[in-house]
Amino acid sequence: RQSCFQTGVDLLAQGHVKESILAMEAEVQNSPENADAWLALGLAHAENDEDVKAIIALNRAVQVDPENLDALLALGVSHTNELEQGAALRHLRTWISKHPQYRSLVPPAEPDPPGAQVPSFALHQQVTAMFEQVSRARPDDAELHTVLGVLYNLSYEYPKAVESFREALRVNPDDYAMWNKLGATLANSMRSDEAIDAYIEGLKIKPNYVRALANLGISYSNQELYDEAASCYLKALSMNPEASHIWSSLRVVFNCLNRPDLAQKTELRNPEVFRGQFDF
Repeated sequence: RQSCFQTGVDLLAQGHVKESILAMEAEVQNSPENADAWLALGLAHAENDEDVKAIIALNRAVQVDPENLDALLALGVSHTNELEQGAALRHLRTWISKHPQYRSLVPPAEPDPPGAQVPSFALHQQVTAMFEQVSRARPDDAELHTVLGVLYNLSYEYPKAVESFREALRVNPDDYAMWNKLGATLANSMRSDEAIDAYIEGLKIKPNYVRALANLGISYSNQELYDEAASCYLKALSMNPEASHIWSSLRVVFNCLNRPDLAQKTELRNPEVFRGQFDF
């Protein structure tokens, strides 16, 4: 019999995120010391545009296995999405200080004094300098470009972030999550047309990618392409009907379409009631 963990991994690879999460939750209940299962659960929540849930699972992965580099990196990204700069920076600093290939290339991270509040600006400068130094030595490591893109997003240096994510895609053009990060950064730079193209590239690789669908909906909405936005939100909600923030975005779109009748139906929290009116 296949383990819940392997079932969850297979389901996630096939794009069945909701079912994957259920399998991973069963696995961590049965084996709470399985750091890989906590990591996979966290990554699945992140794909589902649920960073708060992702952070809880990823923290458990790091508690069980403090050397889990993938979990540390994912925590840096999810905390960035939640605008929690200090936490993001600390996880990224820990990631590079524990990385077997890179820790020798950077000065050892000084632990913060107990109870100390290191100013985010100083911490950001320190961590960014570490990653820039290593990235110059290892220009073909997509993970380093990814982290730099996240760091530049934290400091609102969007042109540099775009460049970093494009470098990561040069190394690994089939990374659907990277296309989403590029799209989100372009959207933050008020470059909605280019953002839409980037999200679509990611969705070509993984059509059931809830996070990219939700972001694509936002970009269509910003372009006043409300029917297209509604279709994106509904496709995302058909896979994650509990995503209250996506329901809120859909309601806004229906109001922009001057369809209060449809806006009212969002209270039902059932994407199927819109089937036939929108393509999803």
